[in-house]
Amino acid sequence: MLKIFCLFFFTVTTVMHGQKNSINWLNSNVHPLQSESNTESLDDLHFLAALVKDKQIIGLGEASHGTSEFYIQKGRIVKYLVNELNYRLIAFEAPNTAVQPLNSYIQDGSGDVTALLKNMGLYNSEEMLQLCNWLQQYNKTAKEKVQLIGTDREEFWSDPMMRDEWMALVFMEEHAQKKGKAIVWAHNLHIAKDSTMSDYNAMGFHLHQQFGSSFYVIGFDTYKGSVAVLDSNGTPEIHFFEGTGDTFSSLFAEVKYPLFFVDFNATGNPLGGTVNKITNLYSNWQTPVPLPIKAGSDFDALIFIRETTASKTPNQ
Repeated sequence: MLKIFCLFFFTVTTVMHGQKNSINWLNSNVHPLQSESNTESLDDLHFLAALVKDKQIIGLGEASHGTSEFYIQKGRIVKYLVNELNYRLIAFEAPNTAVQPLNSYIQDGSGDVTALLKNMGLYNSEEMLQLCNWLQQYNKTAKEKVQLIGTDREEFWSDPMMRDEWMALVFMEEHAQKKGKAIVWAHNLHIAKDSTMSDYNAMGFHLHQQFGSSFYVIGFDTYKGSVAVLDSNGTPEIHFFEGTGDTFSSLFAEVKYPLFFVDFNATGNPLGGTVNKITNLYSNWQTPVPLPIKAGSDFDALIFIRETTASKTPNQ
């Protein structure tokens, strides 16, 4: 009995020591981010230039399609990549029939953007409206305009196991024609480069096969808050959630910054190559079950936001 107790005590203290070391490293090495979307300052994102200097394709994930703070931070990254690093193509995990009218809007202002966003499911958000308006204003004076495409097709939905490969092929065909630097906006499940999160190869896996080290993926995670999902009629509804212990999410929640960027491949990162779980929220409400990732393999980096809120439809 004494041996069992000693082994248990040793195991617990070893785990606690490892967690403390990880938190200490994170506190000293992550990049804290500013949370405001109503400012043009992107100074806190300048560290990205060195990380993505040789990257042609940037994947931006999200733990849900209905989180305001994910949209805000992704919108800020899009602005930085467009403004500072000359990214000119943005591909959304959405039907191209819905995205192309938005592309026309950002090219020349044609159409009612608020009405057009209603065809974008959970992407019909105030945050997406602000981003589309920013892109439209940017394109007015840009020598090379930003373009939007949709990687999804309704006919893909009948075969979930093949959908990701088909979305990847759509992107690769479009990119081969348009060329240049591109951003791919999708759920974490679809943009992950490895298959740790699911039992099939995601779109990100196929993009990694095609583009190799020039493909860089940033995942997004949260610990608790509210999220917008779709009910059985396709109407947005809000649910609340809170994460569980012994996950990456619960570890990140202990970091002194409520919002930060962590480079999984940074020198000395104790999390690099380890497997643990992050928050996962689907488009329809299901009891959240965190899914595993391999740090540095599925995602090169991750943005963590301790507490998040549901996105809102325009004029809500």
